[in-house]
Amino acid sequence: MSSFLEGLLRGLNPEAVTSVIIFIMIAVFIASSVLAKKNKAVEFVHYTPTLLTTLGIFGTFVGIVIGLLDFDHTKIDVSISLLLSGLKTAFITSLAGMLSSLLFKSLLTTPLLRPKFQSDDVISASPEQILSAMQSQVKETQALKEAIVGNDESTLFGLLKLMRSDMNDNAKLAKQLSVENAEKQFESFAVFSDKLWIKLQDFADTLSKSATEQVIEALKQVITDFNNNLTEQFGENFKQLNAAVIKLVDWQENYKQQLEHMHTQYEHGVQAITLTESSVANISEQSKAIPQTMNDLQLVMEVNQHQISELENHLEAFKDIRDRAVEAVPEIRQQVENTVTEITKAVGVASAHYEKVVAESDVFIKETLTATDNLIDNFVKKSEQSVSLVAEKLIESSETIGKNIDFAGTEFTNNTARTNGSLQTASDHLQSQTELIKQHLNDAVIDLNNNMREMIATLVDDAKSMTTTLSDANKSLVTDTNSARVAFVDSNEKLQKQMQTMLEEAASQQVKQAQRTFDAMEEQIKQQVGLTGEAVEKQVGVIDQAMQQEINRVMNEMGTSLAQIAGQFTRDYKNLTLAMQKIVKEQVSA
Repeated sequence: MSSFLEGLLRGLNPEAVTSVIIFIMIAVFIASSVLAKKNKAVEFVHYTPTLLTTLGIFGTFVGIVIGLLDFDHTKIDVSISLLLSGLKTAFITSLAGMLSSLLFKSLLTTPLLRPKFQSDDVISASPEQILSAMQSQVKETQALKEAIVGNDESTLFGLLKLMRSDMNDNAKLAKQLSVENAEKQFESFAVFSDKLWIKLQDFADTLSKSATEQVIEALKQVITDFNNNLTEQFGENFKQLNAAVIKLVDWQENYKQQLEHMHTQYEHGVQAITLTESSVANISEQSKAIPQTMNDLQLVMEVNQHQISELENHLEAFKDIRDRAVEAVPEIRQQVENTVTEITKAVGVASAHYEKVVAESDVFIKETLTATDNLIDNFVKKSEQSVSLVAEKLIESSETIGKNIDFAGTEFTNNTARTNGSLQTASDHLQSQTELIKQHLNDAVIDLNNNMREMIATLVDDAKSMTTTLSDANKSLVTDTNSARVAFVDSNEKLQKQMQTMLEEAASQQVKQAQRTFDAMEEQIKQQVGLTGEAVEKQVGVIDQAMQQEINRVMNEMGTSLAQIAGQFTRDYKNLTLAMQKIVKEQVSA
């Protein structure tokens, strides 16, 4: 039975129920007014206010039941509107019933609904009629008293008790339902909050993942574009760099060949110096024969001295010549030894100087290309100076030796010619020895001069060739190095500038893209969270405000209407209203 009633009430429309109950109230109000005017159905007319109030209460509970039947705690947004529609029906019907009851009672006290009595009946009333009327009035009063304060439940007092009991029960039930609904709403709201937070977290994760993938994809695209642009824009530069590197390799090969050539020239110079050393050693060896020859000459001179001692009385002049010759020979020997010593020292100095200059040239060439030119110039100058010094020393020594020998030979020839008459045999022997010594000395001097000239010419030619080779190599090296350096520096600077520009542009685009992506992500998240929060807050605020306003308005009107019926009922209902307001506030605050 309850399920049948529940199904029947669940299918009703609150607005239609409100309209039907109000229409019934209007019909009862009109019918009772007509009957009261005609003084018919007096009991029905007297029952009309109670009937109207009962119809209002009936509509109240029907509306509450309809609203509660359609209430679903899992669908708060939809259920609140249905509950409010049922409450509207309940309070509108209750208000209409109480208003129509008060209006009907007020109209009964006015002449509008009083029945019309004929004046002749009142004038011609007999005592019996008056007594009958009074008895009838007493009966009616008694019946009215019994209807109001009787022990039966059908009396007004019993109905008020029943109504009060029902209202208390309904208030308790409503309070319990409100508490249960509040708990269910709180639980459902907590579940909804958890689900909403999970959904928002999933949405944020999805959005972050999608944004990260987009950023990664954008970075890949930027890197691909950068590689393509790098190949397109720097291809020509790389070609130029490749050509420059090829030229640099060729230059290095040429430089290697030049170094090999310089090494060959240096070896030639070393060989020439070695030959010079050999020549000087040969000269030294040949010069060693001079003292031996001088010793032999001393023996000859001793023999001559012996012969001259026999003829000293006749050859006093020859004594001076002999003394001069004896004095000249040590000087010549000393001069030759000094010359050989100076030549040896000069050769040693030149060799050490050459080694030092070559070492310094090699170090300076490796260390810097700029100092090579100056070093070669210094090398050439020092080489020329050394060679010139050696040549001058050799020539001077040769000339000195030649002059001394020529002078000694001339003096010796003159002295020998003076004694030619007296010492023919000794003179012939001495002449032959002198000619032999002079020939040996001349041959040694000529060989020495020839060797020195050849050595000097070879050294000068080698020095000039080495100077020319080093100068040409240095110039070519400096030119090629400068050209390669300038080309490489220019290409490298261009490449660095272009790569720096491309990297800065790519980094800037990447930063801008990431910033735009993160800004869009942040903006979308803020918008979604803001919209969700605003929607939830607005919805809760609207529901809260609507419920608060509707409940306050309806409860105030109901309290005002019920206060006119009974004070106790009004106080109880006010307590119920306060309790419901407290529950609503707790729900709102929770």
